[in-house]
Amino acid sequence: MMKKVNNSSLVIDNYNLFELMQNDALGVIALHSFTLGYHTIAKNRKNDVTFPKLEYLFFVLPIVYNYSAMLSFLNSNELYTALMKEHSILLGLQDRAYKMTKQTFNGLNVAFSKKVLSINKQNGTIILLRPHTVKKLALTMSSNISCDSVKQIQDSAYKLGSIFAKKHDKNIQNDLNIRF
Repeated sequence: MMKKVNNSSLVIDNYNLFELMQNDALGVIALHSFTLGYHTIAKNRKNDVTFPKLEYLFFVLPIVYNYSAMLSFLNSNELYTALMKEHSILLGLQDRAYKMTKQTFNGLNVAFSKKVLSINKQNGTIILLRPHTVKKLALTMSSNISCDSVKQIQDSAYKLGSIFAKKHDKNIQNDLNIRF
């Protein structure tokens, strides 16, 4: 749970951070928001691909579940400005993505089974399904997860998707010091 401290900073309780990371429904919301943000930008560009590649999604949860990285992307529209605000985003991102592969696959499995997302086998992209999935999803549940936490994760994932849509693969890899 995020708590206000000194009217400006937020703190995530470690127990609740663990709860957030283990919640597959929250993973679906983050992955869906990333895909939606990517598609919103890419559909207006002259690209053949209007949906994110599968490999992009493995970097979503490690970024949006990292509080300082999440806030940086939440308040940025460009990759450069997000990285300038929070230099630690780059530290161990590839390792965090590797360690969080299971959570990403779990989120994708739920999204596929609930027909929120699908995979285009021809080009390896993740696509949105059904008309209602072109809007942000809502998580309704009774738990210790605050609505503000979910909204911040969702909004930062959306922004991250729109930022990825503006960049070429090589630039994303170079700027974030990662490999697909």
